[in-house]
This record gives sequence, C-alpha cells and structure tokens, in this order.
Amino acid sequence: MEPTERTGASAPEKPPRRVGTFTMGVVLVVGGTLMLISLFFPRLDYTWVLKLSPVILISLGVETLLAARGGGRVKYDWVGMVLTALIVGTALAMFVAAWYLLYRPDGIPL
Repeated sequence: MEPTERTGASAPEKPPRRVGTFTMGVVLVVGGTLMLISLFFPRLDYTWVLKLSPVILISLGVETLLAARGGGRVKYDWVGMVLTALIVGTALAMFVAAWYLLYRPDGIPL
C-alpha cells in the first residue's frame, strides 16, 4: 500500500510543461556556440547556418506535436507565446537573409 493510499492524499501533480522551452534552449545553445566559433574563425563562410534556419521552425512544430500527443498537461501562456513568436521571427528573418544571399535581385549569384 502506497503512503498516499493510507492517508487518502493524492500524489502531487507534475507541473504542466511549457511548449517551446526545449526548442528555445537548443536555439540559444546553438546560436551562442556559432557566435563563439565565429569570433575565433572569422573567415569561415556561415551562409550554411542561414540555409538551415527552417530547422528552427521544424523543431518547434515537432515539439508542439509531441507535447500534444503525450497526453500530459501542456501550458500555453503569454510568456511562452512571446518566446515562440521570437523564435519564429528569428527563423523567418534568417530565411529571408539566406534567400537574399542566394537569389539577389541584382542577378549575381554567390
């Protein structure tokens, strides 16, 4: 018999998981690492980073789908929405920069 069964008290509920926290952590770690590398190796070509920016949106979508599928409590609050909007805005800005670098209006490819 469990201690909670004897006393009649229910087990404490796990706090709800906030969607986007894992993706935000990964984006911060990868972004900081790339900034650090760029300080030590300034001549490296980092356009591949811009080309991979849609991965941010994919990972955010996968995280949201997995959280919804798990059946646990998921919390969508205003702070989470602001952070998610920040992630999405950053990914879109990086995509636009990558597109511009690849297909410039002046017609000169890189």
